[in-house]
Amino acid sequence: MDEASFTIEHDGMSAEILAVGASLVALRPRGAGHSMVLGLRQGGYGASNRAYVGSSVGRFANRIAFGRFALDGRDHVTPVNDGPHHLHGGPAGFSTRAWSLVSRTSSEAVLALRSEDGDEGYPGRVDARAIFTIIAGDELQIAYEAVTDRPTIVNLTSHLYFNLSGDGDILGHRLTVAADRYLPIDETTIPTGEIAPVEGTRFDFRRGRPLAERPEGLDHNFCLASQRSAALRPAATLACEASGWTLEMTTSEPGLQVYDGAKFDGSQESAAGTPLQAFAGLALEPQIWPDAPNRPNFPSALLLPGETYRNVSRYRFINGSSAVVHEGGAAENDE
Repeated sequence: MDEASFTIEHDGMSAEILAVGASLVALRPRGAGHSMVLGLRQGGYGASNRAYVGSSVGRFANRIAFGRFALDGRDHVTPVNDGPHHLHGGPAGFSTRAWSLVSRTSSEAVLALRSEDGDEGYPGRVDARAIFTIIAGDELQIAYEAVTDRPTIVNLTSHLYFNLSGDGDILGHRLTVAADRYLPIDETTIPTGEIAPVEGTRFDFRRGRPLAERPEGLDHNFCLASQRSAALRPAATLACEASGWTLEMTTSEPGLQVYDGAKFDGSQESAAGTPLQAFAGLALEPQIWPDAPNRPNFPSALLLPGETYRNVSRYRFINGSSAVVHEGGAAENDE
């Protein structure tokens, strides 16, 4: 498989992007001596990237229960690849494909992928684009766009794992999430359908808490809002006292999947050749809520002909005492 890579650099920040999976391999903000995201050794991407490290996932990010959903009166069946469920677009999802470079400047790279009607069981042909833009030396924007020729579902995300110390684990990091509700899950990690308050639970990250105090098995959607917004809203803040780095994340998306990386087992190697062990990175995945095609009360993932799907997330990195940690700032859920 083609492993062409592209580097963009602007104002002291650099980002390395791989065509396979439109993957972000490394990200170094101005003044950083290490990448803020996990990257894999050469050959580790595509179908062998079982943890989706750095990749762009779709056609539907996260899970669809039992690989089935109905649209326009028709049942659609997608392959299951996570126990009995469909995950991140299936075994041949967007993260396994070689995307094409459409354009590149010093600060931006645009990649494209065509997904034909019936691809992994999804209806309609979809043309997708992943747009990586360095806004400034401390800020990266990732945007996804898609159009279709017939009604379908689209939910794309960047599956970045953050480790602001550059090595070790993330249990000493402090996480803040701007959400006052989350989705409880069953034993197979599918939402139960309840939209539960975080108040009084270990899922309450509104004022920040060390990841060492996270709930066991953290792989949950936090409900930022009830629908996508044209304006970016606060999503999360991740801080590492040991390195002095803080990440502030904003997004247009109504949900944020937070996964603690507990399933890393050393079978995947970092770009430096080090086995990735449990909690090597924290995944923050902005997206539509999981299993939304089967949940009418969840935000909709429907994309119609003539519409343009677009989601945008920004990642701002701050070093030192100038970091501002958002506390108690849960986004409104009625937007």
